[in-house]
Parts: sequence; C-alpha cells; structure tokens
Amino acid sequence: MDLHVQDEAVKKLLKQVDTALGTGRAVFKEFGVYMRQVTDNTFIKLRHGGSFRGVTWSYFAPQYTRKTDGVTVPAWGGVPKLHGGGTVQGRKRPSGQFVKEGDSIMQDLGTMRSRAALTMFLGNDKIELGPQGVRYAAEQNAMRPFLFFDVPQDANQLLKIALRHLKKTVT
Repeated sequence: MDLHVQDEAVKKLLKQVDTALGTGRAVFKEFGVYMRQVTDNTFIKLRHGGSFRGVTWSYFAPQYTRKTDGVTVPAWGGVPKLHGGGTVQGRKRPSGQFVKEGDSIMQDLGTMRSRAALTMFLGNDKIELGPQGVRYAAEQNAMRPFLFFDVPQDANQLLKIALRHLKKTVT
C-alpha cells in the first residue's frame, strides 16, 4: 500500500514561519518595550517598600538605635537629640538632600529608574537589557531586584508577542 501526502501547503507555511522567526528582532524589540514598562511599574509599586511581581523591597532602614534609651532613629530623623536640643537629621541621599518620611526609595534623582531596562543588545534571537551609566545599579539590584524575568508572566507575554508577529507575517 502506498500513501501519498500532498504537503506543498504545509511546506509553504513552515517556510513562512521559519522566515518570520528568523527575523525575531521585531519580537524582541516589542518585548523590550514591555520589559521597560514592567520595570518602571516595579519602581512605582514598590516606592514605599512591599512586594510586587515576586520580589520584596524594604523601605529605608533606620539609621541606628540608641543604646542609652533604646530609641530607634528612622532614616528621616526627627527624633529629639539626647544632648544639645533639636532633632536628629535624616540620612543624606546621593543627591545631597535629606531623606524625608514618605520619600520614594531608589528614586532620588530618577536616574536608576529611567535607565533600569535600556536595550544593550538587540538581535534576531535575543535581547539584552540592563541599566546603562549607573555604576551602583548592580549593588542596588542585589538589595532590591528591579530588572528580572518573572516566569510564567513574562514568558507568556513574550509568547503572545511572538504569536502576534507570526500572525502578521504568515498568511
């Protein structure tokens, strides 16, 4: 018994899929936009600490706890001094400004947030994102992760983008 399969249409479709996937640059470019938005949302949601997308950021740590009276001095100060009157000042931020209660963490000048997920490399088969021109980014990301791939949420989004691009390309 002979079996003959007419596979010309299938071969044509597979060739179109291969061509579309071979130019994955557009998919990764759109995914980079998505990741920049998600990363920016992380800064917004966690500006006062908390949890979002599976990571937790702590708010400003206290400056110290006095041994004499056990009073904990928050990052923004405001606690009466033991000697000399007045109040303890807040911790200084990189900008030189003092921390104030309610300030957003990791957003002193907005540099980290604005550069957190810039495209460093965009190719047909990958994209590399990262903060550029921020020498302290790695240290901050270790304490409070801001650029990360959240599985399955981000993987599903990448798949949706790829499928949408395939539908546009494959007719």
